[in-house]
Amino acid sequence: MAHTTANQAAALLSLSVVLACVATTNLAGQTTTQLSDKQKEEFLLTAKLESKKQLSVGITGSERATFSDGSLRHDAHLQDVDEFKARYQGLFGTELNFRDSYKFNIAAYRLDRLINLNMVPVSVERTVAGRSSSVTWWLDDIQMMELDRYKKKITPPDQAAWNDQMYNVRVFNELVYNTDANLGNVLISNDWDIRLIDYSRAFRTRKNLREPKNLVKIDRRVYDGLRNLNAEMLQRKLGDVLRKAEISAILARRDLILKFFEGEIARRGEKALICDLPKH
Repeated sequence: MAHTTANQAAALLSLSVVLACVATTNLAGQTTTQLSDKQKEEFLLTAKLESKKQLSVGITGSERATFSDGSLRHDAHLQDVDEFKARYQGLFGTELNFRDSYKFNIAAYRLDRLINLNMVPVSVERTVAGRSSSVTWWLDDIQMMELDRYKKKITPPDQAAWNDQMYNVRVFNELVYNTDANLGNVLISNDWDIRLIDYSRAFRTRKNLREPKNLVKIDRRVYDGLRNLNAEMLQRKLGDVLRKAEISAILARRDLILKFFEGEIARRGEKALICDLPKH
């Protein structure tokens, strides 16, 4: 899970090879594809840490760890960064009240499920080796990063379905105001499903959209999920990892996203704005 800069793009290419490696050892006839989100959460919260090593990419000192509960052995991504700066000079200019926090990985996972996106891997908060961290399920069935696909000019087998998935990615990144949205954080499964990682620099308190032009189309289930969000729900589900100002900003951006789609649907018709992706 890396923050991409121009100097890191080449290094990120090698990450896809690591991500494609199966990190699961089946100790009792169980496969990870059969596990529910709840089962994965329980494993990540309770399984014994066997080993961990520093990842060679990224700038937040994240690690890859192996856990086992006696029946299943599986890897996870560990990230413990949690910093605040009143003023931060980044690649795209100065950011005030800058936060880079492992808590946002957990918030992204929970919010993803609330709006029926199902692209962000399971992530929990746990103390590992004395440090509070996000412990995120390591994805086993990844064939490449979107960065690889783009550089190698690989065409998806179903271009229309791929485009619809990418439209959802853009909606989500606008919803959470992701300041580190890049092709290295978009992973492609063996079935050409998109998975999203690294949200430690999202959830800004700004109540505007970062790039309104990214709103093009949206999956029907995600659209309905956005409409169902409310302050009480978000506080209950995210209140332990997000501040009230961050939750308030989610709702403000949600309102702008819905306003856009509602207006365009009225003008151009539902077919032009709403897609129906297969459930996964």
